[in-house]
Parts: sequence; structure tokens; C-alpha cells
Amino acid sequence: MAKPKAIQWLEEQTGQAIPYDPPDQAGGGRERHLSVRVDRATAAALDAIAADRGLTVSQVVRDLIAGAVAQRQGAADLDAQALVDRLAADVAEVRRRLAG
Repeated sequence: MAKPKAIQWLEEQTGQAIPYDPPDQAGGGRERHLSVRVDRATAAALDAIAADRGLTVSQVVRDLIAGAVAQRQGAADLDAQALVDRLAADVAEVRRRLAG
């Protein structure tokens, strides 16, 4: 990827080479801005969670997303026997709850 025009211009003006590390093509850099729409009830719940934790809603949402991604990755990393064990434990928990 070529250097941005602003960096090229600055190099021409100063006569110095400016190192440029282009962002990752797939990820577009280290961070990516996401925008989501939620209904009023979800927004109110997020506001309450944020207030309870002393965080902003954005921080809470980042934490929730990071947790969901980590949980998914953790499940994806389990081997076949671990998945069977986890499923058996889940089934046992459902049976326990249904038995009341």
C-alpha cells in the first residue's frame, strides 16, 4: 500500500523519509468503530449497567462484546471430548432445573 499523500507531501517538503506502517488490510488497523441501534428498553438497561459499574455505555458495550467474543473463541478452542463433557454438563443442568 502506498503512503498517504499527506505523508508523501511532507517527505517532499522536508527531504526526509517518514516511516509508514499501513493498517492491516483485513482489520483496517487496531481498532474499528462500530455503531449499533438498540430499542429503548435495551438502551435503558445498558444505561443502568453502566451506572452500576461506574462506566460509560460505550465501555460497557465493549466489555460485553469482548466477553461474548472470548466465550465463543473458548468454545471453538475446545477439543471434541471437552465439547462432549460440556454438553453433558449442560444437559444435566437442564434436567436439574426441570426437575425443580
